[in-house]
Amino acid sequence: MYILASDFDNTLWFRDHLLDEDELMIKEFQKQGHLFGLCTGRDIKGIVTPTDGYDMLAHLSFDFYILSSGAYIMDKNRNIIFEKLIPMDIIEKVYEYTNHGNMSIITVNGAYKIYKDRNGHYPATMIESLDEIRNEKVRSFSIHYQEDEVEMVTKIKDHINELYGQYISAFQNGPHIDIAAVGCSKGEGIRFIQEYFQISSEYICGIGDNFNDLPLLEAVNHSYTFDYAPELVKQNARHIVPHLSDCIKDILNTHNY
Repeated sequence: MYILASDFDNTLWFRDHLLDEDELMIKEFQKQGHLFGLCTGRDIKGIVTPTDGYDMLAHLSFDFYILSSGAYIMDKNRNIIFEKLIPMDIIEKVYEYTNHGNMSIITVNGAYKIYKDRNGHYPATMIESLDEIRNEKVRSFSIHYQEDEVEMVTKIKDHINELYGQYISAFQNGPHIDIAAVGCSKGEGIRFIQEYFQISSEYICGIGDNFNDLPLLEAVNHSYTFDYAPELVKQNARHIVPHLSDCIKDILNTHNY
């Protein structure tokens, strides 16, 4: 039995839709007895309803969910099987360091955003101050920049890890920085899933398209990315494919399923 962990945005989900062929191949993969799950920076609400009016679970079922960059993990029934939280004082320090930049926060109870100059449609409750969620239990948070600031974002991400790496781990996702508690990552998430299902590392696969997927690609035996991924991501994947469906076909064909 193989396990395939997939990133969500620009891997499975493209702004407002799934690719029909991807959906068909995921169902075939599971039909043949393999496990397919998500490994994403999103929280569960962003999976179940990724855009207004879209019911993801009416299209696909998932065998596991690695969420908020590994900050919490759910089984197929969406029961939490792992979780690690971030102290609020560390979030406040990062918020100060980024000069009160655009931030979204995922807590146990919901998602919030505190935006200075961003008009994104991220489905979260707008707040004016972190004081409004001081008593919340935080799973992860993200800092958002512009598309033309990717190089600067890399430096900021590195500096955040230098300053606060004792408490948190920061990962770059294009012009965004996704942050989880120290020890949490997409790579650690898939290792947890491997142990949870008691599957040999020989049968663990992963696919993703961006820098924050590097821990996932480095942790699995069969790593995949896309021809549109950044060069560094392609260098760290064993296979480059045009679509998620091609990844699944390769796994099934290579191993005679």
